Amino acid sequence: ESFFSKTLLEKIEERLKKKEGVIILQNRRGFATQIYCVECGQIETCDNCSISLVYHINENTLHCHYCGFVKEAPPACNHCGSPHLKYFGTGTERVEDELAYYFPNAVLERIDSDAISKKGNLGTILSNFKSGVIDILVGTQMVAKGMDFPRVTLVGVISAETNLWLPDFRADERTFQLLTQVSGRAGRSKIEGEVVIQTQNDKHFVLQKVLQNDYDGFYKKEILDREHRGYPPFMRLAVIEAKDKEEKKALGAMKEFYNELLAFKKYLKITSPTSAVIARLKGEYRFQIVLKTDRVTDPSGSILRKAISESFMRFNRKTKIKDIKIFFDIDPQSIL
Repeated sequence: ESFFSKTLLEKIEERLKKKEGVIILQNRRGFATQIYCVECGQIETCDNCSISLVYHINENTLHCHYCGFVKEAPPACNHCGSPHLKYFGTGTERVEDELAYYFPNAVLERIDSDAISKKGNLGTILSNFKSGVIDILVGTQMVAKGMDFPRVTLVGVISAETNLWLPDFRADERTFQLLTQVSGRAGRSKIEGEVVIQTQNDKHFVLQKVLQNDYDGFYKKEILDREHRGYPPFMRLAVIEAKDKEEKKALGAMKEFYNELLAFKKYLKITSPTSAVIARLKGEYRFQIVLKTDRVTDPSGSILRKAISESFMRFNRKTKIKDIKIFFDIDPQSIL
């Protein structure tokens, strides 16, 4: 079953007949974002990270997009031996593959970090698309970044809600920004443009505001949500993270650090040590503490920095845990 809606396919066909340009955004690389066994439910995961591997059909390989780990796609489940494997999720390779099936006479090009690293010249691809040599451009967020294509009259977005699922306080903001940017690629000349957004959640506030081109409406709700949940710009944040190949060491270090931070609990909101969203990355286990201070009482972040530096010095003097990696990120762009 195709993941392209009938509406989007019909609109692509209309544009191709008129020799107009089409951009399709799918903000995930690869062919399928997961391979899992129908019999036992086992998912192919990275040997170094607690993350599922992405299937790349052209090389028949599985890739980790976090650490670079690559292995051949298995013919059967590595857990139970069943040959019944299912490919789930959609990446740019699969989008390109399906478009080639539906529109065999169209000239397609894919731009994402995988394709560009192999084919090289991004400038040539963009120039050919602008001049009409290429009919359809498929890509990740690279296709949304400040490019001017007067002949583009249709932008299609696949799986628009994907990034909204991320447990990060900037997820809504980033999704709104990306979809607004890519929507702006259509209709940049005298010919009217159109944007088709495919989603399983068309009632989501962010997607509604993108469709309405309502930045003010989005901002008003987002800023209220940030204030209610205690996130920037109302609070200052810091993330303290311990990493180690031994899970026990990383967790132990964060527990000790947490105990030192408690001396500042009058001035800070301090979360207990928890496993990071991606709990294991590049072979190392990750545990985090999130700190918050109010910008009214700590406008410069001096209390936050003092709490971290003094707690770190005391931790170093007392701890018996050797060679542990501790990282600090003040005013982080993400807490993933």
